[in-house]
Amino acid sequence: MAHKKSIDKIETPLSALIDVVFLLLMYFISSQQPEIPEAHVAINLPSPSAISNPQQAPPQLLEIHVLPNFQYSIQNTPMSLDAVGTYLQRVGALNSKDTTVIIKVAPDATEGNLVSVLDRCNKANLSQLNVMMMQ
Repeated sequence: MAHKKSIDKIETPLSALIDVVFLLLMYFISSQQPEIPEAHVAINLPSPSAISNPQQAPPQLLEIHVLPNFQYSIQNTPMSLDAVGTYLQRVGALNSKDTTVIIKVAPDATEGNLVSVLDRCNKANLSQLNVMMMQ
């Protein structure tokens, strides 16, 4: 019985346990990788069926330039705003879903010029619009 009593009285050294805890803490902090913010960006990839169909025609691109002083051009052909609207109506009537419109805006053009072209695209049921600044 004397042997059992001596085992019960042995205390665990706390300094050794604290050292182990600090070593583990330092290991996990030093081995931690920084989080990559791009990993949380949602990316929409094309479906495999779209890639496997090579006979499908690529979408039609229509480039509109919005210049200062109420000047516009489609495919580098100068036009008035009414002519741009008429042209967009014809394109929208033919194939509004397959046409991608790229609107390039000059840096010194006003917002009203851009809004006028966007309104004409909306009236022509053209929904695939890209707006970018000209350099």
